[in-house]
Order: sequence, then C-alpha cells, then structure tokens
Amino acid sequence: MRTRDQAKYDSIVDASINLINDLGFDGISISKIAKKAKVSPATIYIYFDNKEDLFTKLYIDIREKMSRGALEGFEEGMTTEEAFKSIWHHSFTYNLRHPEYLAYREQFERTTMMRNIRAEDFELFQTVDRLLKRGINEMTIKALPPPILTAFAYFPIITLLNFHYAGIVKMDENNIEKACEIAWNAIHS
Repeated sequence: MRTRDQAKYDSIVDASINLINDLGFDGISISKIAKKAKVSPATIYIYFDNKEDLFTKLYIDIREKMSRGALEGFEEGMTTEEAFKSIWHHSFTYNLRHPEYLAYREQFERTTMMRNIRAEDFELFQTVDRLLKRGINEMTIKALPPPILTAFAYFPIITLLNFHYAGIVKMDENNIEKACEIAWNAIHS
C-alpha cells in the first residue's frame, strides 16, 4: 500500500475545491482533479474511495473548519447575548477570510450528497442549538423553534458575504458589528 503524503492530500483538496467552485460538481472528474493537483488519478484513491467520498469528506472537513472558526473565543460562561454575538461575529469573519469554503458549502448543500449529512453532527450546530434553547429558557431569546431562530440569525451571514463578494456592500468591521446587532435583535425577546 502506498503511503499518504500530506502535501499531495492538500493539493487534491485545493484542486477539488477550486474546480468545483469554478465548474460545479457535474463538470468534475477524478482525472480533472488529478491534473490540477499534479498527481496521478490513482493517488486520489489512496485518500478517497470514490468521487462522492471525496466531495463528502471535503464538505465535512470544511464544515468542521467553519465550526472551529465560529467557536473561536466562545466560552460556556458567557451570557447568551455575548455567546451569540461571539459565534455570529467569528462565523462571519471566518467565512469572510475563506470565500472558497463558503462557495463549496453552498454548492454541496444543493446536491443529493447532502442526504448523508446530518447538521446535528457538527459541533457548531450543537453549540448554537444549546445556546438558543438556553436563551429561550432565560427568556432572552424569542420562544420559537431553533431552526426558525437560526434562519433569522445566522443565514443572513451567507447573504451578506455574497453581497460583499459581489461588491454590493463592503462588510468592514463597522458593518459587521451592525449586522451582528441586527441579527441579535431579530431573535432577542
């Protein structure tokens, strides 16, 4: 069995993300990924079972990176408002620094491959779910199902980032703080 090489793995990951973001999932083949990554197609199969396995593992890896980025600075002892704003702000700034991850995530979530993924398996989902339920119990967050709260509080991050990337609005620190406050006000009771 051939040994794994981190540099080759990273090259495969980067090539996959770039190609998928440029061409979409339907336009991608293992040979295209291998060519862009400058590895042989057989090398890809050292790391992944097949194309769908590659795409799914990439998605999981990206979601875990996004989770770590969003939870940076989060502490269980924070007030609900402090915790919400910390997660919101860090989620926004992480995705602002990594537009390629957000683009990949958005494309993947529109595929049938998503049926094998459970949002509940990600640390960020679990933390936000606990935070929202805590806020509901404290009566600092509106008593609505967490998916509704998430739709109003966190999904606008994607829209604002897309506006920023398109040049519609510059999401500087001032606008990020204002948007975070609006998100909090949307769910605050």
